[in-house]
Amino acid sequence: MIFGGNKFLRRIISLVLSAAMVISMSAVLSSCGGKRRITVWVYSEEYRRELEDFLKTNSYDLSFEAGIRAVNSSDFADELQKAIDNGEQIPDVFMLSPDNIKKYIESDLTADVSELGLEVTIERYFPYVAEAATDSGGHVKAVGWQADPGIFMYRRSMAKAYLGTDNPDEIQAMISSWDGFYNTAVKVSEVSDGKTRMLAGQEDMLRPFLAADTQPWVRDGKLVFSPRKQAYVEYMQKMASAHLIYTAEQWSEAWLKGISDTQSVFGYFSSGICMLYVMKKACGGKMKGEGSYGDWAVVPGPADYCWGGSWFAAYSGSKNKEEAGDFISLFTGCTDDETLLDRSIRYFRTTGEFAANSQIVSQVRYDPQFEDSFIDGQNYYQQLSVAAKGISMNNMTEYDSDIGGIFKTYMNQCAGGLKTADQAVSDFRKSVSVAFPELSVD
Repeated sequence: MIFGGNKFLRRIISLVLSAAMVISMSAVLSSCGGKRRITVWVYSEEYRRELEDFLKTNSYDLSFEAGIRAVNSSDFADELQKAIDNGEQIPDVFMLSPDNIKKYIESDLTADVSELGLEVTIERYFPYVAEAATDSGGHVKAVGWQADPGIFMYRRSMAKAYLGTDNPDEIQAMISSWDGFYNTAVKVSEVSDGKTRMLAGQEDMLRPFLAADTQPWVRDGKLVFSPRKQAYVEYMQKMASAHLIYTAEQWSEAWLKGISDTQSVFGYFSSGICMLYVMKKACGGKMKGEGSYGDWAVVPGPADYCWGGSWFAAYSGSKNKEEAGDFISLFTGCTDDETLLDRSIRYFRTTGEFAANSQIVSQVRYDPQFEDSFIDGQNYYQQLSVAAKGISMNNMTEYDSDIGGIFKTYMNQCAGGLKTADQAVSDFRKSVSVAFPELSVD
């Protein structure tokens, strides 16, 4: 069906909003005698508040009470196993992210949504969202409400000065391929006398470039260093060697600084959530003319890719499966398009989230409410709807987050000139073999 919590958003929250991760329980809903109480785990205080606000605002007459607990994603696996071992405070419903969804839906810890009394029509959703929530046996085991397709955001003033136009259609034509992206980066650098670089760091390119990889990080117990991954190493080194990118780590202070700087960084690979929680927070202003506010534009860029999404799954051993199904259905709108349409109109505009239901998106993508002054009046929802159509997540594995993180570390070292490309790849392989001795690493 749909999707759930994403690592990108969690990092945004901790870095930009400085929201402390706490474990808190709070009852939402009116207390009516005889109601069952379900426990729901989410990845952040922001998600907890969003869930509670949604339920309170709509004043639903529910048959259950919900205790919402915020659990740090890095602690999720240990906390869940501890709860199961102790037989106490086991969540009835829990949020999953792209980093762990395959691990859990392929396990016996998650229930088929049919066990919850839900009939989910996955054809209504963007294919990549449904792919991620469906196990190898074809069973849908997770449900969500928002997807997170990727886009490219560039500075209009820089585009006009260095490329002769800030028109999104014309800029997209220049960077619609990775060759075009490189050539455009060269022109930006040359015309700006090297004062402006295409990106703040190599990590920005990593996710969109590897989105086209047809091979997963791990297959049949073996590390797969595919031709596409090797191509990334070469492309990244080419960009770094020509001084077309900086070396800032994603989400670092230096990376964030480029968002408000008047000249240093041409663009960022981003998403709707990133625009709201990162770009707007770090742009240095709140209206056009202040900092870089209003000086941005959105285009699909050279690749279809996504930052992730947020799914809800139910614990297979829950004694409250009917209530768990009711909660998931209510919040995600998986069995009621009117509920999801309502969320699209009333909530997605303020959260930056993007509906995972493609039919709902087709109804609201041209709605004026999604025209944003931060991007000079462009409709970011319409742009995201274009990007979402070409995304695939059918090569996800439970190793993606950890192995991808190791790869990112060594690519940063290569981009910074601390290692050659061959050294970086060799050290990457060694690190994977140490971290995962069960894998075969040639």
